[in-house]
Amino acid sequence: MAESSLNKEIQKKILADPLMWKFRFYGFFKNLRFFEPYLLIMLLLYLGDSDFPLLTIGALFVVQEVFTYLFEIPSGILADKFGKKNELLLCFLFYVASFVLYFIGFSLSFDFFFVLFIAAALYGLGESFRSGTHKAMILTWMDKNNYSEHKTFVYGTTRSWSLIGSTINGIASIFLVLFLPEAQWVFIVAIIPYVCDFILIATYPKYMNKHTPRETTFWKEMGKGFKDIFVAFKDRRLRKGAFSSATYDAIYKSLKDYIQPIIKIYILVIIVNFGLVFDSSILTSDNLIIIILGSMYLLFYLLSSISSRNAYIVRNWIKSVKNSMDILFYLFAGVLILNAIFISVRLPIVVVFLYLLIYMFQNIRRPLCVDYLGGIMKKEQRATILSAESQIKSILVFIFAPLFGLIADSAGPLLGLDSYYSIPILFVLIAIVMVVVNFFVLSGDIKITKEHKVGDNK
Repeated sequence: MAESSLNKEIQKKILADPLMWKFRFYGFFKNLRFFEPYLLIMLLLYLGDSDFPLLTIGALFVVQEVFTYLFEIPSGILADKFGKKNELLLCFLFYVASFVLYFIGFSLSFDFFFVLFIAAALYGLGESFRSGTHKAMILTWMDKNNYSEHKTFVYGTTRSWSLIGSTINGIASIFLVLFLPEAQWVFIVAIIPYVCDFILIATYPKYMNKHTPRETTFWKEMGKGFKDIFVAFKDRRLRKGAFSSATYDAIYKSLKDYIQPIIKIYILVIIVNFGLVFDSSILTSDNLIIIILGSMYLLFYLLSSISSRNAYIVRNWIKSVKNSMDILFYLFAGVLILNAIFISVRLPIVVVFLYLLIYMFQNIRRPLCVDYLGGIMKKEQRATILSAESQIKSILVFIFAPLFGLIADSAGPLLGLDSYYSIPILFVLIAIVMVVVNFFVLSGDIKITKEHKVGDNK
């Protein structure tokens, strides 16, 4: 009881810290991506009658991930050597440039599709410079204030605010897409919160920008960085944890927006089957899709925020962080199989509920992954290792995005079925592979003992 009371007092102290408020607002503004609930739909409309639209969209995402991959480790080294704060400021400049080019690309005809590829590349650069950097800054703050034992609570809380931003994003995006002159204007509006984040990061304390003086050439530092990662990944705990985190996140990232074409198909089928006619200039079938998708993302992120904030309860309940990660891996696979079944029998309400679970599981698991990895990394390697973990995810998305798109486009007809069944087939295949890979490669609880203490990677 006394320990529980002490924890609550520490949690109150953490939440009251002014820098903790900045961390929360950083995530809030970062997730105001007003285009997100409709990006897949916008791309499908832009591609028109393309034979393999989901494969083409997967290729666009591959470009983004290639640039994330190419600059992931260099960005981690730059953060460690020249300052995490400086690097984070730079990443938001890449994001803003990306949004401007997405706006221009969607305003042009299909002949200028290459503009969207450039926008995706710049977004990938922003991701590479951001990923791992802000987490490392939070870990630095926790070390300075002796909060290291509360990593799941701190990261779960800041992530919950990111998801509150996503919830607001769901509401705002509905009105923006409905009332802006064209849907692509959401990219211009999205620049506003990213400028707010740029200003917010500029007010972080100077010690957040602490870096090691550069004693050798950049390329030697690059070589040393890759060598450090190779040495660190000899640690079985770190290797399993990083690959478990990256694999799960890559599958989630590649699938999370497939709900958009699924719901669009459902709505169009309902309109045709029931002979619905919309006389209002506002309540058209397209606007109905916008309202439903925006409302769904609002619900997804609202409950995901609650899940993230309470991730520490799961950690305390199961005790082993790694076991918690494994259980959620299997639950994700189970939900994909159930989703395949209910998509096949056309029960949209159940499909939406199951997709909600996918979002909730991801936002419980991510704080647990950061807790696990944060406990076994050397402090001076944090930005580099977290960037390496993100790089592994980029490689996997590089593989998964076009592969999943190809299967989602063609699996049904290849098996003599209607193309409607392609996505359910995709979900079943992914679930089977997930269970096999986690069971034989990634699972297993590796405890941190006195002999294997925090920061010891031997």
